[in-house]
Amino acid sequence: MKMILNTAEKRPAKRHFPSRAFKYKAGCYTAILFWVTIFLPALAQETPPLINYPATLYKAHNQNWDICQSADDIIYSANSDGLLEHDGAAWKLYPLPDGQIVRTVLYDEQPAQPAGGKVLNRPSPSEKRIYVGGFSEFGYWKKEADGQLKYYSLSKKANFPSLKTEEIWHILKTPRYIYFQSFSFIYRYDGKNLVEIKGPGNFMFMRYVHNRVLVQLIGRGLYELKGERFEPLPGTESLSPAIVSSILPYSGHRLLITTTKHGVFLLQNSTLSPWDIAIAPVLKRNIINRALIMSRDSSIVFGTIQNGVYVVSKNGSLRYQFNKETGLQNNTVLALEEDAQQQLWIGLDQGIDMVKMSSPIIAYQTSDNPLGSTYAAAIWHGNLYVGSNKGVFVKKWLSPKPFRPVWGLEGQTWALKVIDDQLLCGHNDATYRIDETGVTKISNINGGWVFLPVRNGNDTLLLQGAYVGLHVYKRDAKGIWTYSNAVKGSVPIPVKQIVRDNAGTYWLGHAYKGLFQARLTPTLDSALLWKEFKAPQTIPSEFSVEVVQWLNGQVRVRSGNRFFQPDASGKLVSSGDFSKEDEDYKVRTGLHGDWFKVFMNRIAFYQPGKETRNLPLSLVRNSETIVPLSEEYYFFCLDNGYALYNRKSPDDNHEAAGPPVIRKVANLRNLNETFAISGGPSLPAEVRSLRIAYALPVYGQNIQYKYRLRGLNDQWSEWSDQSFVEFTNLESKDYIFEIRSSLNDTISAYHFSVRPLWHETVFAKIIFAVLVALALAALLLYQEKRLARHRRKLIEEQEEKLRQQRLSSERQIMQIQNEKLQTEIQSKSQQLSNVAINVVRKNEILEEIRDELKQVKAEMGQQLPNIHYQKLLHSIERNVAGKDDWVLFEQNFDEVHEQFFKRLRQIYPTISPSELRLAACLRMNLSTKEMAPVLGISVRGVEIKRYRLRKKLGLDMDANLAQFMMDI
Repeated sequence: MKMILNTAEKRPAKRHFPSRAFKYKAGCYTAILFWVTIFLPALAQETPPLINYPATLYKAHNQNWDICQSADDIIYSANSDGLLEHDGAAWKLYPLPDGQIVRTVLYDEQPAQPAGGKVLNRPSPSEKRIYVGGFSEFGYWKKEADGQLKYYSLSKKANFPSLKTEEIWHILKTPRYIYFQSFSFIYRYDGKNLVEIKGPGNFMFMRYVHNRVLVQLIGRGLYELKGERFEPLPGTESLSPAIVSSILPYSGHRLLITTTKHGVFLLQNSTLSPWDIAIAPVLKRNIINRALIMSRDSSIVFGTIQNGVYVVSKNGSLRYQFNKETGLQNNTVLALEEDAQQQLWIGLDQGIDMVKMSSPIIAYQTSDNPLGSTYAAAIWHGNLYVGSNKGVFVKKWLSPKPFRPVWGLEGQTWALKVIDDQLLCGHNDATYRIDETGVTKISNINGGWVFLPVRNGNDTLLLQGAYVGLHVYKRDAKGIWTYSNAVKGSVPIPVKQIVRDNAGTYWLGHAYKGLFQARLTPTLDSALLWKEFKAPQTIPSEFSVEVVQWLNGQVRVRSGNRFFQPDASGKLVSSGDFSKEDEDYKVRTGLHGDWFKVFMNRIAFYQPGKETRNLPLSLVRNSETIVPLSEEYYFFCLDNGYALYNRKSPDDNHEAAGPPVIRKVANLRNLNETFAISGGPSLPAEVRSLRIAYALPVYGQNIQYKYRLRGLNDQWSEWSDQSFVEFTNLESKDYIFEIRSSLNDTISAYHFSVRPLWHETVFAKIIFAVLVALALAALLLYQEKRLARHRRKLIEEQEEKLRQQRLSSERQIMQIQNEKLQTEIQSKSQQLSNVAINVVRKNEILEEIRDELKQVKAEMGQQLPNIHYQKLLHSIERNVAGKDDWVLFEQNFDEVHEQFFKRLRQIYPTISPSELRLAACLRMNLSTKEMAPVLGISVRGVEIKRYRLRKKLGLDMDANLAQFMMDI
C-alpha cells in the first residue's frame, strides 16, 4: 500500500547565494512571469489523505468495477480477475468458477423486519452473503466456519436460456429482493426463487431511491419497476438521448440525476431541470460514470471517466478534486463506495484508491509538488507562506489557487514568523522581511533557525539562533525590525533551539551536538553565564539534544531518548511528564495545552479534555516541525508538501478500532487445510504447526500487532506489522491465542486445542504408566539379579583368585617339593651311582685280587695251600656278584626311579631277575663295559643278555633299548 502522506525522505540541499541587500518591487515582471508560468498548473489544493492500492500490491487485474463493504468492515472489490477481499492487512483473490470478470458486488445480510410485521422470504439472519455478477454468471460467496469464502451459483441452478449471452453489470438490494441487472434482463431473487423480468428495451442503470426501483430504458428515459411491470417516470422523457449514470436522493424529496455527457439534473414533482452549479460544465465535459452522497456532510461525489473525482458540497460548491495531479492512480473512475468509517473508496481503471474523508487532516501533496520538503509556515494578511528546501511560496489561505514563489528567497528556508505584523524569514543565505511588494534583507546572518521575542521593559527584542551564535534584532523609529548586534560572550555555535524558562535562563540546543545554558543581560548584548552540559556526567548523550518549551513556561530536555527538567539549582533531573513507549518519540507543543508525541510513522495528539488521537503522518526526519498557524489549524511539515489539522474538529472518531479479528487458521504443513476461526475448535492430533492470520479492518494506517499464545508462552511478543504468526511443535493441550493492535489496548482471543495422538490419550498414558511401572519393576528385578550375578561373579572371582593363589602356593610348594625331590633324586642317583661305581670298583678290585691270587697260585704252586687258596678264591667269587650289593642297589634304584622294577614286571611278567638287573643298568645308561662288572659277567655276556632282553621285549633291532628303559 502506498500512502500519499508518507513519501520517501528528502534531504534538503543547502544553497548559498551571494549576500546582498535588496528589495524587489513590482518592476521584476519578467522573473515573476517566469515563476508563475512554472508553478501555475499546480493547484494548491489541500485534500484529505489519499491512499493508493496499486495492482502490484493486491496482485490482481488493474480494473475494479465495483466496491462494497461487509458488516465486519471487510472491503470487497469486483475485479476483472475475480472477487478481491481486503481486511486492512492482506488482499485475497477469489476467482469465479470459470474465471469470468466480476462486474459488480453487493454485500447482504438479513435486515430488520419492516413495520406491520410482514414476514420476508429471505435468508436466515445468521447468513451473510457477498453477491457477485459477471458474464453468464451470478451467485454469492458465503463465509464458511474457517473464515474462507465459498461460492454458490444461482444462475446455474436457474438455467435461464437468456443467461448464455447476458452479463450482469449491477446488483441492487431492496427490503424484499435482490435484483441482478444485465443490459436486457433483470433477475429478481427473493432468497429462494429467481424470476426473469424482460423489459420493453435495454437497461443502463438500476437504482433504488425513495423506496422506488428506478431504471433507465435506453432511448426512453426513466421507468419505475413495480412488480414485473415498467411504468414511465413522468418528466424524464427528455433524458431519452442521454445515458443516466446515477440517481441519488436529494433534499426536498428530489432526485439528483447524473448523465454521462449531458450533465446533472434535478427532478422534482415531475419537473426536470439542470443543476446549475459552477462546475457543471466541467462535469459534463469529463463524463460522469458514478456518483454518491457522503453520509457525513451530504457532500456529493462524482466519479468521472476523464478527470478523476469531484467532491461537491450539497449547495454545489467544489470542495476537493482528486486526479492524477493530486495523487490518484488513474483518472478513469469505475466505482465509488463509502465505508462505515465514512471513507471514500474509488475503483479505478488502474488500481484502487481510498480517501479518508472523515479525517480531520487535509494535506497538500501533488505529483508535481513545487514545494518539496517543508520546514516553516505562517499566515500573514490572509495568505499562507510556506518555507521549504526550495524557497518560500505563497497562496491564499485555504483556497485552490496555485502557489507562487516569493522571488529572491530560493533555497533552504528554516523559519517564518509573524512578529508585530511583520513576516520575518530565517533563510540559508540571510535574514529577510517579506511584504506584499517583495523581500528585504535585514541582516547577513546565515541560517536563521529560530526567532524568540524577549520583553525588555516596555520594549521587545528579538533573539535569533543561527548557523553561528546568537543575534539580536530591534525595531527602528518606524517600528521596522532591524539587525542590532551579536551576543557577546556566547560561543559561536549553530543554535537551532532557544527556550527561555520562568527564571529568565536561556536553554540552547545545538544543531548537532550539545546543550547549553545561558544568562544574558536585559538588553541581550552579552552573556553573563555560559554553561555546557557534558555527557555522561550531566546528560546521557550530547547528540540530537532537543529543548522544548513545556506547559506554563517550563523547560523539558530530551537526551538519549530520555526526558529531563531543570530543578531549582539548574541541574537536570528526570521528568515524569512523559510515559515510556515501545518506540522512541519526540515531543512538540501546541496551543492551549495541546502537545504531540512524534513517532517515526505517526503522531499522537494530546488535547485537554479529549481522547488521544493518532495521526498517520511522518514528519521530516531530524527536523520535525509542527506550526500552530491559527486557533484552528496546525501545520505539519512533510517530506513532500504539508498537512493541516483542524484542532477544533469534532471528537467523533469514526476510525475507532475494535480488537483485531482472526482471519485464518491453517496447518503450516499444508496451508490448504484450514480450521474454524471461532467456537474453540479442537484441531486434529497430527496438526502440530499452525499459521494464524489476523487483521484489523482499519484502512490507511500503519498498524502494528502484539500477540501471545497462552499455554505456550505468557509473554507478549514485540510490536510487528506482520499480519500472521506461525507456531511449531505444539503439544496436545488447550491454547488461547491473544492479539492486540497499536491503535488500542483491546485484546482479541482465539481458543483452540490440539487433540492428542493415540499415545497421548489418558488410556494410553495409563497403559504407558503401567508399562513404565512394569518396566521399572522388571528393571529393578533385572538389576537385582544382575547385582546378584555380579556379587556371585565377584565371589567366584575372589574364590578363583584364592584358588589360583592356593594353586600357586601349592605349585610353589610342589615346586619346592619337586626341587627337594629332585635334589633327593639327584642325591639318590648320586648314591646309586656311587653304589654302582663302588660295586664296579669292588668287583674290579676283587677280580684283580682273584687274578693276582691265581697268578700267585700259579707262581707259588704248592707253596700256597690249596685249601686256603680255594677258600679265598671262593670268597672273592661270591663277593664279585654279591647278593647283598644287588639288594642295596635295587632298593636305591627303586627310590630313584619310582618302582621301575615293579612297572617292568607288570608289563613283562616273564622277565628274570638277571634281566631286571640288565634293565636297571640300561635305565642308568651304563655302557656295556660298565655293565659287565656290575652284572658279574663278561662284556660278551652283557651283549648276549641285551640281545635276549630285546627279543623278550619284542623290540626291533633299530630300537634303542636304553631309551626304551628310560621311557618306562
